[in-house]
Amino acid sequence: MKTLIPLLPLCAALALNGCAGMDSKTESAGIGAAIGCAAGAVLATLTESDAGAGCAAGAVVGGVIGYIKARNAEVAEAQRAAEAVTVVKGATVRPVQTEQVKVVDVKANTTETVSAFKSVSVDIPLSQVDTKEGREAMSKLEAYARKTAADRGETVDMTIAAAPSANAKANASPVMLMETMENAGTGQVRHTRVADPRIPGNVQRVTIEVKNKSRVEV
Repeated sequence: MKTLIPLLPLCAALALNGCAGMDSKTESAGIGAAIGCAAGAVLATLTESDAGAGCAAGAVVGGVIGYIKARNAEVAEAQRAAEAVTVVKGATVRPVQTEQVKVVDVKANTTETVSAFKSVSVDIPLSQVDTKEGREAMSKLEAYARKTAADRGETVDMTIAAAPSANAKANASPVMLMETMENAGTGQVRHTRVADPRIPGNVQRVTIEVKNKSRVEV
């Protein structure tokens, strides 16, 4: 253990370097790299190999693990946020949508395919929007959007769509009514209100969506 103590600063530096190429800035990615670094150093020391090299190799593997962990956490959190809407009378919750992202370990020349969060969408009856349950459900959806934007350091879209009013000009496609930006850590949440003729007249549809890169290098 005394041999490993001087390696701790090295592990931290290599862990951060291993995560520099990722599009996600979640803490779990950094933690994964740090754990991988430490594990690599320990294994190398026990086998009387180069602990520094072991740390570097472990940090890269840990970075991939951290990325996967971060994406899994996003999906689980989206599911919890959507489930909070089920207490609202008449609400409809759609399954969380994911898309495949290729995560490339450039040093090991290996590729992992990861299911990343793409979007979640719920319908809340207009009659329930201003009820206690409706407000609490919206609060949890907003909190999820902010956390995802902050963790990723990116822009997350939160759209509230409703059918056009009876006296509105008829349009075949959605019309944006309002757009505001909210800072969330190093990311942002884009709040958009839309009049959409495809939405049933008695509900508002809330959709939270992110844009994933099809390929990420770590």
